[in-house]
Amino acid sequence: MTFGNGTDIHKILPPYDLVNRPATEGVPEIGQVVYTIVPELGQRWQIFDAERANHRTHASVYGTIRTVDVEKDYKPKPGRLPVFKIGLRDCVELLALQSKMRPCVVLATADGIPDEALPAAQRNHARQAFRHHAALVAPAYSVSTVTHPRSVTATIAARAECLVYPQLVFLPSSGGIIKNDSVLRLDRAFWTTLPPPTELCALSLSKQRRAILDGQLLTLQGRSADPDYIELVEMLRGELAAEHAAELD
Repeated sequence: MTFGNGTDIHKILPPYDLVNRPATEGVPEIGQVVYTIVPELGQRWQIFDAERANHRTHASVYGTIRTVDVEKDYKPKPGRLPVFKIGLRDCVELLALQSKMRPCVVLATADGIPDEALPAAQRNHARQAFRHHAALVAPAYSVSTVTHPRSVTATIAARAECLVYPQLVFLPSSGGIIKNDSVLRLDRAFWTTLPPPTELCALSLSKQRRAILDGQLLTLQGRSADPDYIELVEMLRGELAAEHAAELD
């Protein structure tokens, strides 16, 4: 991807840390790339209406997929047979939604609360909800190509690299981990415990890119970013090729 006068922005602002490799086990680092399941949000919710469970093991369920009924869903349903194996009770629903394994970048982490930090009588109640480490991750989506048109077009990717959109971060392909040029979407970030089949990758953003990302996150919060970040935004926007800069203010 070329910009403006042909300057290789990646040489000035390397996207990845090619010296220090994060661990691929344990708790991920801030800025680390992970592969995890990403739900496709933004669509109308659909319910998997579970109608029955195996009476002994509660491992077998069948039902129908339908849109949410606001008159009855998420409300107690007398007579519903619970599914103990997955904690399905009379006012709990199963969502049916699309998901895909995607590369994500870790934006923040939160420790779990260890059992021994709680009074004995409270441990069983809090264990499932609080014992796991969690990570705030932003998913990456591949950029459109001639053979594979996608919603992330070349124009969007070029503008993302030049920091036109604070909610987007351009990620060039790298070593088979980021298999295609991609755009990281901060506007689709979500908290997850990174359950299996999550994979922690030996790749993370460079210090320079993490600093830029901090400026983007501050901007999204409506706070004042560092003056160096503002100066960088102005400089990079000047690198946009004419075909990508059309109709920008």
